[in-house]
Amino acid sequence: MNGADAPHRGQLEALKALYDLQEKDLEIDRLQKEAETLPEDLVSVKAQVEALEDRLAELLERQAELRKEYNRHSLDIEDLTAKEKQAEAEQRQAQSAREQTQYENRIQQIKDRIKELLELSTPIMEAMENLENEIQEVEAQLAALRPHLEELLEANRVRVEALKAEIAVRLEERSLMAQAIPAPVLKEYEAIRRARKGTGIARMHRQAQVFRCEGCNVVLPTHVAQKVVQGQLVRCPSCGRLLWKGEG
Repeated sequence: MNGADAPHRGQLEALKALYDLQEKDLEIDRLQKEAETLPEDLVSVKAQVEALEDRLAELLERQAELRKEYNRHSLDIEDLTAKEKQAEAEQRQAQSAREQTQYENRIQQIKDRIKELLELSTPIMEAMENLENEIQEVEAQLAALRPHLEELLEANRVRVEALKAEIAVRLEERSLMAQAIPAPVLKEYEAIRRARKGTGIARMHRQAQVFRCEGCNVVLPTHVAQKVVQGQLVRCPSCGRLLWKGEG
């Protein structure tokens, strides 16, 4: 091999190192995604607890509304009862038959209103009793699920910590690998990788009489394929990834 081939040989080695670095990057990506993804059993139990908490909040809100309505009726009944007693006392002091009749009518109106309010209060009381039973049932379900959720959260915390430790080791390995790659090439790769969902370099593979980019599977022009074989720094004209001829 003559001296003119030396730069290309060095470029081929850099591209090989870059491809290996990408494998490390993809491994780190996988570990990070695994750390960020909650286990299915945790997701399921967490969803159950949240649904029960939402249901409990709705029930408590409805209970508060019913209590407010019931208390309003109770206060009205209490006020009307006092007015009824006052009217009866005043009736006893009435001097004429006309006044007696007026008080009787007034007392009857008060009694009718009290009866109406009592009839309105009865279904409210029944609804409150039913709500209380449902609230107790939901609270019991939450009491049973929350300890299990805490166990799953703790197990997930331990799992994530272990993955973070593994990621830290891989990042250290990656840092050492990156030292063997020229800074401009590494910078270009990282920019492409950010834009191309994790892959900044792709192998070129031969299929019959044509060469394809493994990143996008597009057939490469002959002059591009020749440059890749020579070890020149070339991008795929379709997806923009750096191209490496691969081994063998």
